[in-house]
Amino acid sequence: MQWRESMYRGVPSVVGESAELRVEVVPGRGGKVVSFISRVTGKEWVFQTDVPLEPLRYGMNWDDGDRGGWDEMFPTILACPCPDEPWRGTEYPDHGEVWSLPWSYAIEGDQLRMWVHGVKVPYVLSKTYTLQSSRLCTRYEVQNPTPFAFSYLWCAHNLLSIEPGMKVFVPAGLDTVQYQYSHRDRLTDDAYGRSAYPIVQRGSATVDLSFMEEPACGHAEKYWFEGALVEGKAGVVDPASGEALWYAFDPDEVPYLAVWANYGAFNGDYTFALEPATGYLDDVYIAKVMNKVASVAPYGRNQWSFDISIHPYKGE
Repeated sequence: MQWRESMYRGVPSVVGESAELRVEVVPGRGGKVVSFISRVTGKEWVFQTDVPLEPLRYGMNWDDGDRGGWDEMFPTILACPCPDEPWRGTEYPDHGEVWSLPWSYAIEGDQLRMWVHGVKVPYVLSKTYTLQSSRLCTRYEVQNPTPFAFSYLWCAHNLLSIEPGMKVFVPAGLDTVQYQYSHRDRLTDDAYGRSAYPIVQRGSATVDLSFMEEPACGHAEKYWFEGALVEGKAGVVDPASGEALWYAFDPDEVPYLAVWANYGAFNGDYTFALEPATGYLDDVYIAKVMNKVASVAPYGRNQWSFDISIHPYKGE
């Protein structure tokens, strides 16, 4: 189980391999995971595009990048003002700061350590990857070097390579969602509208949100499960390969879960993301107003974990 330097589509990368997984990370492009392959079945779980890997620019729109991979969203998702003094009103860019920044990295034995510095607000966000057989373990830390508290929203923007009929599993009790967006008002025409989950009845149409839809249907939704999680587990099952991709995290550290589904509505992309998050809704300013946001104390450090594993589906 080792990490080694490599190249991905002409840009430097780092590859990690175990007996069951192959993972590839590109530090210079937001520290994103660009490949997550099961060595048992050969399935690539990461959504990839053929968009040229042009240099990223701080403050650019996320859609103007390559639109694939697993990015880190921090300290917000939507462009919005910072909610904290003395930076209050300073504008964060689309999808946060760190996805468009180059990350520093070091291979340290069986670990890959990566870190990046904030631009609008002083902070250091770091993550450490380790491979344990069929599991990629990630340990995050945000360091606040200032005498002021700092609010942040971290979200794992993990775009998956999907097929119609794949099944989504979320913890029991998550039976209502709040929408950030519904393409062409398919499921709600209200700002931050709500519905039941997984079955949504809208007029004469019935939608089961727990199954992947067809790539040509042209739908897209972003929604958040209402309420803090009591269990930190979520996953996707691929009936074709018989594999399940599972996320595990501590709900005390990462208490919220969102979904982004793009079934061809934007750029013709067909992808789906389960997104564990430290705050609620896409805007860190609004999350603080709602008191549903993480905060790191003056001169403090916050840590959290996020693990991804692949194994045969056993009817969990």
